[in-house]
Amino acid sequence: MLFAAEASEVSTRLPFNLNCVKKLDINVDLYNSTEVSCALCLIRSFPYLEHMEIQEAYYKYEIAGYRVELPSDMMFNHLREVKLTLASGSIIEMQLAKLLLAKSSVLVRMLFKSCAVKGSATVKKLVAELTKFQCASPKAEVVFIEN
Repeated sequence: MLFAAEASEVSTRLPFNLNCVKKLDINVDLYNSTEVSCALCLIRSFPYLEHMEIQEAYYKYEIAGYRVELPSDMMFNHLREVKLTLASGSIIEMQLAKLLLAKSSVLVRMLFKSCAVKGSATVKKLVAELTKFQCASPKAEVVFIEN
């Protein structure tokens, strides 16, 4: 995604809802607050979203202290399946995973895919962290796939 606007200039939602959108595949640079704001704007504007895949667009080492304000008022009332590719298990990736699990009440399956080396300490840390997150859906299956 290429944007000239600042994150504060991005609307929180489109001026209309796209009720027919049920699937969204998106690549986002999680260290670019403008891209994150635009992605959240799109997601909010698709109220009947059922399937979502989010990949981090660029692998970067974690920027110390970097956090993005993810809105706690977002609800994913129709989201049934999510695939989230985690590059490193950074704070922002974990914030996003936690938000999706906590706010998806009809979630059936959450797939986490790691870009980290299979069996590495990073992968073990990711699995340990992800299993601690609260899930809004009692039916949700959380699956972790190693590279």
